[in-house]
Amino acid sequence: NYLGEAIEIEKKKLKIHILSREKNFSESPIKLILIQSLSTNEKMDWIIQKATELGVNQIYPINSSRSIIKLDKERSDKKLMHWRQIAISASEQSGRSIIPEIHSPISFPQAVNQIQLDNEALKIILAPNSVDSFDKANTHRASTIVLLIGPEGGFSDEEIRLAEQHQYFALKLGPRILRTETAPLCALSILQYKYGDLS
Repeated sequence: NYLGEAIEIEKKKLKIHILSREKNFSESPIKLILIQSLSTNEKMDWIIQKATELGVNQIYPINSSRSIIKLDKERSDKKLMHWRQIAISASEQSGRSIIPEIHSPISFPQAVNQIQLDNEALKIILAPNSVDSFDKANTHRASTIVLLIGPEGGFSDEEIRLAEQHQYFALKLGPRILRTETAPLCALSILQYKYGDLS
């Protein structure tokens, strides 16, 4: 955080003299990456806003086999600008010093194959039919955690198998099936409580 005073104001330029600075302690000690299947406008806006408030560092919107929303290049570019503005506002509101990076939409195979992660990253795909819960992740301490969330109809069996082949843990949140906009907020809260700074 910086404290400063304006010393020169022009039509399209502002000069500020920095008086003091201090570290912002609002950033989580873990790096959170959300890979979210595309959903309707209001739901995606909600997810991006709340995920930003919960400390996510990167968001990858994806097209999965059951995604209802499909975006062409022009619509994708417009949505990306809109989502980035939501992330900026949510970062300001929550006192964060880092604005999450929101990437252009990609396909599910691209997400599991091409997103570059360190070898120690904990990778989770939500799968309501899994026999394993989030307790299984307790034995995996990682500085980076990736969370893969499905669309309204969930991921297909083939998608879950593909993710598992890329070292994703298929985990369930509990006995109830959550909506696509509820699941990331619940999972991110659990992960921040277990490994981050929620208490």
